Amino acid sequence: MATAPWFYAPPASWSGDVIELPLDESRHALRSLRIRPPDIVTVTDGAGTVARAAATRLDGETLVVEVLERREHRRPKPAIAVYQGAPKGHKADEIVERLAELGAAEVTFFESERTVARWSAEKVVRSTERWHTIARSAATQSRNPYVLEASAGVSWTELVRRIAREDFAVVLWEEASVPLRAALSGTAERVALVVGPEGGLSRTEAEGLADAGAQLVSLGPTILRTEVAPVVTAAALLYHYGVLG
Repeated sequence: MATAPWFYAPPASWSGDVIELPLDESRHALRSLRIRPPDIVTVTDGAGTVARAAATRLDGETLVVEVLERREHRRPKPAIAVYQGAPKGHKADEIVERLAELGAAEVTFFESERTVARWSAEKVVRSTERWHTIARSAATQSRNPYVLEASAGVSWTELVRRIAREDFAVVLWEEASVPLRAALSGTAERVALVVGPEGGLSRTEAEGLADAGAQLVSLGPTILRTEVAPVVTAAALLYHYGVLG
């Protein structure tokens, strides 16, 4: 399946063994890759299903394919859930893309004491739609059968509530004395990672997350940019648990 071009089609586009590729995917297949019946393609629903399929016909600008072989993939453990302090500019787009390529499960952007970016409800909706497109593209590029989920607009109070419900959470904090590797166990179903915004987390915020059950950890003496830290740490977590490398 890995050699055929990959495409994404949401579960609603699958009807038995017939799949209608979304319009943007169809256009990419037809115009950029020159896919035509009976060419073979690979299609994922972003939720673990991957199908080897044959292009059968065009329905207007929509490419319709028929499933030849179907496989169900389990998400590698642990699932990495990133809670990221809302960054400025287009850094959020970069974070979503890189984490999606790595295979993280989700990223949630939150507001805190030092976050400069403040997102209205309308901006959250627009951004979430854009991130879905970015994550979808990154997943197909990296041949990942799961598409990262991205969301925003989470308040500090809600963040603390969510961390309290996580079975295992680590917080990157420059004043922490415990190295990340020392805090990690041999196995985990899910790891929640909290990364502060450009100005970092205040002591009060870090202690509040610790009181909620998270472990404060350090990556070492160097200070990474807010858009770099979650990617580096997610890669380190995936390596530690044997998903990468």
